Amino acid sequence: KDEPYRYASGQPVNNWDNKYIGSARVRYAIEHSMNVCAVRTLTETVGLEKGYKYLENFGFTTLVNNDPNYPGMSDIAQATALGGITRGVYNIEMTAAYAAIANSGIYTEPLLYTEILDHDGNVLIDNSKPITRRVLKESTAFLLTSAMQDVINRGTGTPARLNNMPAAGKTGTTDDSKDAWFIGYTPDLVAAVWIGDDYGSETLRGITGGNTPAIMWGQFMANALANTPASDFPVPSSA
Repeated sequence: KDEPYRYASGQPVNNWDNKYIGSARVRYAIEHSMNVCAVRTLTETVGLEKGYKYLENFGFTTLVNNDPNYPGMSDIAQATALGGITRGVYNIEMTAAYAAIANSGIYTEPLLYTEILDHDGNVLIDNSKPITRRVLKESTAFLLTSAMQDVINRGTGTPARLNNMPAAGKTGTTDDSKDAWFIGYTPDLVAAVWIGDDYGSETLRGITGGNTPAIMWGQFMANALANTPASDFPVPSSA
């Protein structure tokens, strides 16, 4: 149900357009970034603690839960459904999380290098074998990809649409308009665009995840994949 809804604190959960449509499919809610549906799903269906554990399994290292440096603060919270994470997130970790969805539910720890050699060519550090683990069922990853294709094809992320190349992605904009995200992927490549400042002090003045970041993402991907033949996302037998 997409309708007026409140956090346990009594604070209202607002949709970005301050509109409510009643009953809505989860696919449609993802497509149109409906905040109420996201918070209700985490609160009433998934559960706050399970959602937190999923984030840990997806490789987010900035989470807090009454840590010594953050007493009384916890990301086992309803606002986490909307990215309201106490310390924010790193772009590389956000990209790796979406890469796991793109990779049929297999998470791969992101690498900044594969090998370090000495001047004689001997391997000092070998980082060429990535660490992987399953974080989603293959069918769940496929359904999320399918829903996020709709985000680009007819939802909040249409400026990211690629010519003759299937793509899936998600927009994100903070309530205070200080952060704007677009994260998306094709069957071959994942990329994330974040616009903001490191100190969270500047308002973006009209920039949302669905405009400038989505446009930048689309331009980057079009160039990066210019010589890559188009292919479809694989459909698992369990879907």
